[in-house]
Amino acid sequence: MILLFGVTIVLVVGLLAFYVSARMKKEMITQARRTAGALAGSIAAASSADFRNYNYIALEQKAEEAARDPDVAYVILYDKEGEVAAFSGQGRSGGVEGVPPLSPEDLAADGLILRGHLVDGSKARGLDATLPVRVEGGGGRWGTVRLGLKLQPIFDRIRRTTIAIFLLGFGGTILGWILAALFTRKITVPLKDLVNATVDVSRGKYDVDLKIDTGDEIQDLADNFQKMAVNLRDQKLALQRNLKEIQELKHFSDLVMLSMTNGLMTLDEQGSIVTFNRMAEKILGIRAEEALGRPLSGIWGGKEGPGGFFEGSFTQRQPPSIREIRVHLEGEERILEISIAPIVEADGSFRGHLILIEDLTEKRALEDRLRRADRLAALGTLAAGLAHEIKNPLTAVRVFVQMSPEKYQREDFREKFDRIVPRELDRVNELLENLLDLVRKPRLNIEALDVRQVIRHTLETLEPEAAKRGVSVIGPDGEGAARAMADESCLSRALHNLVLNGIQAMPGGGQLSVQVRNEVRSDGVQVVEITVRDTGPGIPADQIDNIFNPFFTSKEKGTGLGLAVSNKIIEDQGGSLSLKSERGFGTSMTITLPAALPERLHSYS
Repeated sequence: MILLFGVTIVLVVGLLAFYVSARMKKEMITQARRTAGALAGSIAAASSADFRNYNYIALEQKAEEAARDPDVAYVILYDKEGEVAAFSGQGRSGGVEGVPPLSPEDLAADGLILRGHLVDGSKARGLDATLPVRVEGGGGRWGTVRLGLKLQPIFDRIRRTTIAIFLLGFGGTILGWILAALFTRKITVPLKDLVNATVDVSRGKYDVDLKIDTGDEIQDLADNFQKMAVNLRDQKLALQRNLKEIQELKHFSDLVMLSMTNGLMTLDEQGSIVTFNRMAEKILGIRAEEALGRPLSGIWGGKEGPGGFFEGSFTQRQPPSIREIRVHLEGEERILEISIAPIVEADGSFRGHLILIEDLTEKRALEDRLRRADRLAALGTLAAGLAHEIKNPLTAVRVFVQMSPEKYQREDFREKFDRIVPRELDRVNELLENLLDLVRKPRLNIEALDVRQVIRHTLETLEPEAAKRGVSVIGPDGEGAARAMADESCLSRALHNLVLNGIQAMPGGGQLSVQVRNEVRSDGVQVVEITVRDTGPGIPADQIDNIFNPFFTSKEKGTGLGLAVSNKIIEDQGGSLSLKSERGFGTSMTITLPAALPERLHSYS
């Protein structure tokens, strides 16, 4: 850059010197031509009278006087015939005899003639001027003035000026080079430091120390670069920490996957297996190397195999679902629970599926054994309860039968026999009817009915029992209809059992309320809820799980079949019976029935 700068200056200065020299030469020659013409005219005017009087001595003096000018080389005065009348004596040796006469062209000229040379014998460059001398009023040409003007001083001045311009240009070039070197050094040294700093940063060395104090944009660039290096260092450290956390998290997630008791698979958008943990290998009998990258149907059969169960889920991106299937693995039937859930980004974009596999074979076998044990236990409880409930009436009947041969003739005995034996037999019959209600499928007349009306009839029936125990009864509030799909007789029987239980739970008096409301469940199904709430002592927590079991009762004279039968009646009508009880705050029993909707009326019809 410095060399280019110097060469440019030299070229500019050279062109400027050449232009100035040519311009000065042209201007000075023009000025010399004017000067020569003016001097010739002055000499002609001064010597016109001497030419008229033929005063050659005066003409000689005029020539000598004019030749004293250092720029004048010679002065020659010619008469009218063109012969030399006077000569300054300069320019040639030999005096007047050595000066040639005036040429015919000059003698015939009417005006000033300028030539670019001196007379013969002059070694210097000059300008020759020839001018006729005329006398005012004398008519004609009286003589001729010939003047030689030196041009060498002019050319010397031009040369000196050119040399001076070149010297100034050279000096300016040297000075410019020095200044440019100092200026570029001020730029290149900081830039070199910046380049070295960028190399250090590219090699991972972020602790750069740039001490640049130029007070210009380079200093701003260095300061900003140093800040950038510090930010890069901080970001690198943050990335290293994040990478370490990610690696630890990945290691932990790998441990979790290895430690899971369920099989885990993940599929990408195309349905290819991406993740396959150790438990999945154990459950399915397939190595992870054989499963990764393959579609589920490739390891688990196509549409005809277990993979066909899930093909729709993978293509339609259905919401999470759980399915239980039976498959033959390694010659043995296994029961597997498959949980499928889509993998979705925060912005809602689909990324694949997550599949959890749990082997329920042993669990289901254990559940079957537990259910058999529960059935045996329930059967034992039922048998014990049934034997207990039947034994008391049969004992009374047996006593009367044994005593009848001896005491049948007595009227009071026959009166007791006719009163007690049928009553005890009816008690056994009622017990058996209740047991049959628990096991046989009832004949229901499901129709849309107003449950408020059923509740009012039930409360009217049990009003004397409530009044006897000092229980205040509050019926459903509101006048709107609450229509449900149910059998009126069965619903009335279940309500009767629940209300009677609530009244009997408050031997010292209290309050019993029956409320009805229309509800919409979380799955969108509309139902009617009937809640019977008492203010009794509540049910102990250890008895709540057995409250619906047959023959389980806390009453002295109860059979333990009322709630079991009521629960069966409600379930047979497509409803449910739930219980909430808190010790010291009473018990709530809630019947949930399907609401009477037009489409349900059509389906039941």
